[in-house]
Amino acid sequence: MIRLLFLIHRYLGIALGLVVTLWCLSGFVMMYVQYPDLDAEERLAGLESLKLETCCRLPTDFSNIVLDRFRVEMFDSRPVLRLMGGAYQYVIDLLTGEYLASFDEAETQRSAAIAAKEFGLSGQPRLLGVIEQDQWTVYPAYHSHRPLYHFAMNDSAGTEFYVSSTTGEVVQMTTSRARFWNWMGAVVHWLYPTMLRQHTGAWLQTVIWLTIVSIFLTVIGIYIGLRQYKVRRNGRKSPYRGWALWHHYAGLVFGLFTLTWLVSGLFSVNPWGALEGRDYFEENQRLRGAVLDFEDVRDFIFSLPRNYIPGSTVRLEGSLVDGQLNLVASDLKGVRVRLQRDALIPDPLPEDFFTRAGHLIRPGIPVQESDWITTGDAYYFNHHEARPFPVYRIKYDDGERIYLDSVSGELVFAVDRERQWLRWIFHALHRGDFSRLIRKRPIWDFLMWPLMLGVTVGVLSGTWMGIRRVVRSMQSPKKFPFNSIPELD
Repeated sequence: MIRLLFLIHRYLGIALGLVVTLWCLSGFVMMYVQYPDLDAEERLAGLESLKLETCCRLPTDFSNIVLDRFRVEMFDSRPVLRLMGGAYQYVIDLLTGEYLASFDEAETQRSAAIAAKEFGLSGQPRLLGVIEQDQWTVYPAYHSHRPLYHFAMNDSAGTEFYVSSTTGEVVQMTTSRARFWNWMGAVVHWLYPTMLRQHTGAWLQTVIWLTIVSIFLTVIGIYIGLRQYKVRRNGRKSPYRGWALWHHYAGLVFGLFTLTWLVSGLFSVNPWGALEGRDYFEENQRLRGAVLDFEDVRDFIFSLPRNYIPGSTVRLEGSLVDGQLNLVASDLKGVRVRLQRDALIPDPLPEDFFTRAGHLIRPGIPVQESDWITTGDAYYFNHHEARPFPVYRIKYDDGERIYLDSVSGELVFAVDRERQWLRWIFHALHRGDFSRLIRKRPIWDFLMWPLMLGVTVGVLSGTWMGIRRVVRSMQSPKKFPFNSIPELD
């Protein structure tokens, strides 16, 4: 039996050692460089200040669409209305009242140029091509924006923009530094080459089964390592030397961490929906209190020219909260202010809204505790993802938690039991996000580096031995019989 385990460990290691080694090495990169993503603040920074003195016109054929929210912002030096309903977005030119169903090269180039100017970049965008997807736009989230116009700025940072052909928005931005390090980091770590990632089902199954087999390999290795660790007549506790000795001791000390990272990494892709969690659709609907009607949007839009809008405002966003139209203005720096509907003056949500919200969102479920938090707690925190603060936290008797935005009152985060499990299995065990103290940098770095180095040494030494064995077998097959186990003691 032990001979069979040795053989399984050896040949699985030869087959998968390089993959696991690359997972380890790319993990170091991902500690400092995340996958490129144009976040909300960056999107705001790429917008022009609102100019609404000469608006507004609207079409008459949008009364039947289902809306979640709307935005007013500038596009190509003219105000536009963006109507969002599910995965769809409808763009209306507020100067002409025209529905803009698609955007051509000239329009998207001007959109990229405006974004570049707002980001402080000089020069004019140069079209690289019209693409369906590439390495940095493979996410399904970009599907509604395809095809994409791809522009390069030819600046020192190697900035590239991706502009939606359906909405005219800049939806992605990368730099040469981000692209280079992500080829060393996220692309390798997540098995994200476009040729695989574009097929979501195939990619998911590849990640799941490679990880499961790697877990099996690690479990066998831990068992063998423990079995081989014993005092011998020569006083040595390990029968190995050289690379094998490094592999043995690194496996003994860091094998459990290797296993932990593999298991937690497996759950990060939510295999077979094990930790799916609820979508909180019904809770969001109760919070809204009604369906956003296009006529309400129309009335608001027609009132805009009569109101003063601060020159720093780049976006007006509207949605329903508690049955009322909720308006939020954002400036270039991401500062958000809730506005009164008619006069567009600052009008924060009343405190009683937040005290009622827990029962409004989940009627019949007792609220255990509710309060304002300005720093992270066990489930809602800043580390790898930027979260807005302060937020209003609601804890229910059944253990679920809901977090509401302080400005808009909208639901920004929620955790049910499945997501709580995911938080501890993935965020804690895989990312080291155990507590507020450990998450602080550089404390987190000092803790993660020794663990990652130890795991990498164990995996790398085993991989190197496997490569050498394969090379030797190719050079002299007779000296490499399949059942040879010189390490067995």
